[in-house]
Amino acid sequence: MPDANGARIRVILRMVQIHDNLEPAWEDEGEFRFTATVKSRNRGGIEQRTVLPGEQDHYKVMDNPAWNRLKLDKTLFEGEVDDHLEVEILGEELDLVGPNDQLERYHRVFHGDPSEWIGLYHPGDEGSSDPERMSNWWIYLEVEKA
Repeated sequence: MPDANGARIRVILRMVQIHDNLEPAWEDEGEFRFTATVKSRNRGGIEQRTVLPGEQDHYKVMDNPAWNRLKLDKTLFEGEVDDHLEVEILGEELDLVGPNDQLERYHRVFHGDPSEWIGLYHPGDEGSSDPERMSNWWIYLEVEKA
């Protein structure tokens, strides 16, 4: 049960949308892996790391607008927090030859009352500087009561 100062929440990565598969024009699909780290300075420090789909796996995604959405619905964090939560998601396109290509870093910090964080965060809901709207991919993130 949460204490009087905090709340139990869940952070879910609903979907990603790839706008550049970071492959040459003749390659239809990119092979992607995502690493999410959710942490809080509350309660002595909390950190949960999730690799999607897994350390040895990947998602095949096209950058064609008809096929560039990857529905995930994966829980990245579930726990009690008081007034701080930080979400970072790194995406990489896996290459067999040479280093992997990195997508732009996603980063959002929540402060204050966790009940005010509840909602769906998606590209364009906060204007042109929306953190979920990176240059080469978009994030659809939901925070809900757990």
